[in-house]
Amino acid sequence: MCIHLIKITEPQYQLYLAIKQSTSEKFFQLKAVKIVVQQNQLLLIVVDVESEVIVQWIN
Repeated sequence: MCIHLIKITEPQYQLYLAIKQSTSEKFFQLKAVKIVVQQNQLLLIVVDVESEVIVQWIN
């Protein structure tokens, strides 16, 4: 819902979902999750929470 609102009100913005590196390695590697991410064109930022560093931008 929020993604759609931002697309309507601020179309020049890109909304990224920040996820922990461990979550990316476990949950986001599942085939079904990859399909959902791809179909919904989700933009992800993978973060190493302990070192507070962005590990990967996924467009």
